[in-house]
Amino acid sequence: MKLKKQRILITGLPVVIVMLCTISLFSRQFDFIPIDIKKVSSYDSDRVVFQHVEKFLDISLDNSYETLLVIKDRKMFLLSDGYDNPYDAKVKRWKAQMQNEYGENEYDLVWTNKINTKPDYIEIWDRKTPIMKNANEEFVSSNFGTFYKSIRDKFIKEHVDKFHQILRNRREADIFVDRKALPRPIYIEDMNKFVDKYYTFVKARAFDGTLYSCEDADGDGVTETFIVSAKDGFNWGYKSGPDLIFIFKNTDKDIETLIGKLANEVVFGNVEEEKDMIETFPKEKDINDMIKWITPKDPNEKIR
Repeated sequence: MKLKKQRILITGLPVVIVMLCTISLFSRQFDFIPIDIKKVSSYDSDRVVFQHVEKFLDISLDNSYETLLVIKDRKMFLLSDGYDNPYDAKVKRWKAQMQNEYGENEYDLVWTNKINTKPDYIEIWDRKTPIMKNANEEFVSSNFGTFYKSIRDKFIKEHVDKFHQILRNRREADIFVDRKALPRPIYIEDMNKFVDKYYTFVKARAFDGTLYSCEDADGDGVTETFIVSAKDGFNWGYKSGPDLIFIFKNTDKDIETLIGKLANEVVFGNVEEEKDMIETFPKEKDINDMIKWITPKDPNEKIR
């Protein structure tokens, strides 16, 4: 029995690695750069922008941060959670390279500050003039934490509601769905108990041209990536990425509550659509009458 378990472990480990690699191949890559208030293309229009990133992409990019940018009356207010000073991170990267400290936790050596639901950095500008900057978590969180969380969630929810509006009118909407079965493990002890999982990517366009994308990469029914872009010329640099919302590989439970079912709802429908389907489902009598009407019989045949 012990030998059998060892064989399962030995043969199963490569399978898990292969499956993880396959999932990463299915998962799309998106061009983006962290919001830089100094490079914002325009401060003339009121706007809210949000980024949330939890993904190892490049050692030169922070792998755990979120940023909320509010532009109001030509003033810019930027709040971040998981903020790491880019210059300090670069110094840490050089030290790690010199001391050959890279390994499994190389990102943690360079980008040490992680998202913890408490904003730890604020920057305020009046047009192109910096007014205030503070990277003390206690100060930022105690003074602006409630505002940050409330505006973040409200902003995401508004766009989730707009996405649902597209689904309610999906017959006239521009929606693209890419759904692929994820590979089955090579070794499955009980095939009858195995449930296939599907990679799902959705792209939809709203009535005003706003483009929405969402992705469930590992087939667990939970949307990890939600992207919203207006493509109206606003940016904070070359290939800055989506200009309204960029939530990438999310694991935050509060954000999951807002976006967690979106990709799944496009394929299977949501509660509202299920209710509408039940109410508008054809009545049995109507279908029976229709069957008689579309199946005419010879009226001259004698009844036996």
